[in-house]
Amino acid sequence: MKTTVLLDELHLSDVRPDAVSQEYARLRREEAISLTCDPGVVWTERVFPTPGCSPEAVFESDSLKFQHCADCGSLYASPIPDQATLDRLAKNGAASRLRRDYYAQRFSDRQRSSIHDPLLRWASEIADEYGLEKPAIAFVGNDETGAAAAIADKLDATRLVKVACVSGQKDRDGVETFSADDAPHAEFDLVVDLGSLERVADPAARFSLWARLLKPEALLAFTTSNASGLEYRLLGAAAPSFLALDRLNLYSIPALHDAIKAAGFAAAEISTPGRIDVELIKHALEQSEKLPSMDFWRHAFTYGGQEMEADLQMFLQRRRFSSYVRVLARRAGA
Repeated sequence: MKTTVLLDELHLSDVRPDAVSQEYARLRREEAISLTCDPGVVWTERVFPTPGCSPEAVFESDSLKFQHCADCGSLYASPIPDQATLDRLAKNGAASRLRRDYYAQRFSDRQRSSIHDPLLRWASEIADEYGLEKPAIAFVGNDETGAAAAIADKLDATRLVKVACVSGQKDRDGVETFSADDAPHAEFDLVVDLGSLERVADPAARFSLWARLLKPEALLAFTTSNASGLEYRLLGAAAPSFLALDRLNLYSIPALHDAIKAAGFAAAEISTPGRIDVELIKHALEQSEKLPSMDFWRHAFTYGGQEMEADLQMFLQRRRFSSYVRVLARRAGA
C-alpha cells in the first residue's frame, strides 16, 4: 500500500496564524461547553463503529467525555450531540463564521496556498495513476478554503456537486448542492472529503454516504486526523490540535483499515504526510512545564538540534505516526 512522504517544508504559522487560531479555539470551546446547558440538544451514548472495539473512559475535554479503545487505539466522544446541533454550529456558530471570514480575505492567501498545494498535487497524482479524465466529482462536507473548486479546476471536472455542506459559504455558479439524504446515487468518479469524518455524529453513516455517491470501482479521497499520531498519543487532550467538537471521532490507522474494508472499499493509500507534528509538540512543551512524562522530549528538543527534528518528522510520515491522514480507496465493483 502506498505511503506518501512530503519533503517540502511547512511551518505552523502557515496553516494556523496565532491570533486567528487562538480566537477560533476559544470560540469552539465555548460552543462545546454551552451545549451541555442547552435542553434542546439530544445526546446519544455510542460505541465507536470499529469491529471489536473495547472502550474505556480516558478524559473530559470542553465538557465532552472521551473514550479510548485499548485494542485499536481509536478515540471518540460519547455521549455525543445530535447531527442537527452540529450542523447548526457549522452554519451559524461564531467559530465557523470566524473561519469563513478569515478564508474569504486576501491576507489568508498564504494559508490557503499551504492547504491547497499538497491537495492539488495529490489530485494530479490520482488522476495520472488512475486515468481520471474530466471526472464527475462529489465534494462532501464543508469547504471554507475553496478546495472543492480548486480540485475541480485542476482535474477539469465535468461536474462538481457539494453534499452535506452546511457551513454557509458561498458557492461559485453551476455548483449543485445536496443534503446527505437527497444526494444522487452512483453517479461520481471521485468523492473528496477533507476533514468531515472527525466532526460528524455518525462516522459509519459518512462511509455509507461516500459509497452511495460513487460508481462501481470509482475513487474516494479523504483526509482526517489520526489517533495513532504522536501528538495525540503523547499529549491526549493537551494536544494543540485537540478541540473537542473538532475531534469527535479519531480513527487510528488499524481502525481506518477495518472501517474502509467494512464500507466496501479497497484501500490504495493510507498516508500520514503531516509536516507540523514536531513543531506542535514543541509548542505544547513551551506552553506548559507540567505535562506528564515529557522529560525525554524536553531533553531531545533542547539538545537534539534541527537535524533531529527533521529526522523525527520524516519518521512520523514514513511510519504513519503523523497526526494528519489522507486516504485513497476504490469502491468495490458491481
